[in-house]
Amino acid sequence: MTMTLRSSKTFANYPCAHRQWRHDGNCRVVHGYSRSFVFWFEAQERTKEGFVVDFGNLRWLHDRLDAYFDHTLLLCKDDPLLPKFQELEALGACRLVIMPYGVGMEDTAQAIGEWTDSTLRTVTKGRAWVVSVEARENDKNSAIWLNLGAGFKGWL
Repeated sequence: MTMTLRSSKTFANYPCAHRQWRHDGNCRVVHGYSRSFVFWFEAQERTKEGFVVDFGNLRWLHDRLDAYFDHTLLLCKDDPLLPKFQELEALGACRLVIMPYGVGMEDTAQAIGEWTDSTLRTVTKGRAWVVSVEARENDKNSAIWLNLGAGFKGWL
C-alpha cells in the first residue's frame, strides 16, 4: 500500500502594498496588507529524519518571500502608471516587484505556488512537492492555489 504524507508551513507578516489598476473601486489606489502564506507539502517517502519537508532547509523559500513581499510595492506588468512608480523607485521611495500574473491573492498564490513546487521538486529530487498554497492578505481575504498536477486528491 502506498502512503502519502502531508505537512504544512506558515510564513506570516509580510508588509507590502499593491494596487489593482483595473478595479473601479478603492482597490485601484495603492493600499497595503500584511500578507501570509500557508504551504502544504506532500511526499510518499520521508527524509531520513522522518520529515515530509525539512523546514530548516527552506531558506530559499523564506528568501524569495522576503524579496517579493517584505516592504515592497507589487504592480502588474501592464500597469499604465508603471513608469511613474519606477521613477519613485529610482528616487528611493519604494521597492517595486512586478508580479508575473497580477497582484491579487489568486495570482499571488498561483505564482508563488508554481515557483515553490518547481524549486522543491528540484531540491528534493522529486521526492516532495507542493499540494497547495494559501495566500492571505488579511484575516478576512485569501485565495488558495491547488496543484492539480501533483495528484491533489482533496483534504482528508
